[in-house]
Amino acid sequence: MLSGAGNRRAFTLTSAGVLTSIYTFPTNSEIYQWEVQAVNGQVYGSQINPDQNFSLNTSGSFTYYTPAFLNVVPILSVQLPDGNIYGTTLDVGGVQNRTFVRMNLSGAVTVMHTFTAQEGDPIPRPILASDGNFYGMSGIGDSYESTSALVYELSPNKQFKVLKTYADGRKNYAPATFPEALVEVGKGNLFGTAALGGSNRGGAIFELSTTGAYKVIHEFKDWKFGVPTVMTLATDGNLYGVALGQVQLGGLSSLFRVTPSGQFETLYSFTNAAIGLCACYLTQGSDGKFYGISQNGGVGVGTAWVWDLGLPKPLPSLAGFIPSSSSSGARVTLYGTNLLGATSVSFNGVPASSFSNITGNYVSATVPAGATTGPVTVTTPNGTATSPKAFTIH
Repeated sequence: MLSGAGNRRAFTLTSAGVLTSIYTFPTNSEIYQWEVQAVNGQVYGSQINPDQNFSLNTSGSFTYYTPAFLNVVPILSVQLPDGNIYGTTLDVGGVQNRTFVRMNLSGAVTVMHTFTAQEGDPIPRPILASDGNFYGMSGIGDSYESTSALVYELSPNKQFKVLKTYADGRKNYAPATFPEALVEVGKGNLFGTAALGGSNRGGAIFELSTTGAYKVIHEFKDWKFGVPTVMTLATDGNLYGVALGQVQLGGLSSLFRVTPSGQFETLYSFTNAAIGLCACYLTQGSDGKFYGISQNGGVGVGTAWVWDLGLPKPLPSLAGFIPSSSSSGARVTLYGTNLLGATSVSFNGVPASSFSNITGNYVSATVPAGATTGPVTVTTPNGTATSPKAFTIH
C-alpha cells in the first residue's frame, strides 16, 4: 500500500523494481498499513472514512465490507486455511469497542473477546503461534504518564489470559504510537519490542515464553537512536528489525540484528537522504534478501529497496491440506510457508494432474488418478516440502 495526500493506492512491486498500480482509494480515506492475503488469493485490509474492511485482487477487483455492530473497523493480520481472518479493533476517538475478532471471507464478523479496561487497548497485528493460540500486545493505563503494556493469550475457543505485564512498556506515549508486534522463534518462544521501554526509555527487546517467563535481552541506550519496532525472523535464525530513531533530535533510523540470546548489532544507518526515513517493515523474499519501503526518499514520496546480507533462501514447509481426504479429480488446498513458485505437487509419489499457487502460503492441486493414501509433497525452486500427515484417498 502507498498512502499519501490524494494518492492512496494499492500496487504490486516486483523484485526488479517494476511497480504496477492496481487500485486508487478515495482521497478522503485512510488506509491502515497492515493487509493480509487470504486462502482465496484476495488481499484483505482496513480503512477509515468510512470505517470499512475491503478485499482486493491483483486485477483491481475491489469489495467493501462494513463490519456489522462494530463502531470501529477491525485491523486484520492472521489468516487461516479454513477461510477465517483474525485481528483486533482500536480504541479510536474514545470509542470503547476494543475487541479481538474473526471475519470470514464474505465480511461476516464474530467477536472472540472484548477487552476490559484492565486488559487494555489491543495493539494491531496479533500472531498465531505453533501451539494454536493467538498472542498479542495491549496497551494499558489511564493516561500517557501511566501507560504500560501487556502480552495476552487467546485460545481458539475464546479463553483469554494475561501472560505478562511489563511496567516500563512505553511511558509517556499512547499504545500503538509506534508499531510493535510479536514474533515466534522455535516453539513457545515469543520475542517482541517495547518501543520506549527499558531503563533508558530508548526501547527494549524482550523474550517471553508461552508459560509467562519474561526477560529483556537488549536495551537501547538513547531514544534518538533507538525506538525498535516490528522484527522479522530470518532464515539464519536471527531477528532483524528497524530502530526508528529521532531525526529531529539528531538521531538516525537503523537496521539491526539480534540473536535469540541477545547479541545485538546495528548493521545499517539511514544516513542517505535518497533512501528516506525508515518506518520500514522488513520482508525476506524467496531469494533470501530483505525488501523494505521508506518514507520521503527518492523524489520525495518514498523508496522501495533491497538489502542483501547473503542469508539462506527460505525453505518450503507444508503444514497440511483441506480437505484431508478425497477421491481423484478433487481440488485440494495445500497450506504451509514459502510455497511460492511451486514447480510440482505429488500425492504419494503420483504427480498432481494440475496445480497452481494461490498465495505464497497456499497451493491448489487436483488429486491425480492412480494416487494412493500417503504424504503430499510440494517442490519449489528452494526445495521440497512433505506433509506431516498422510492424505487419504477414497
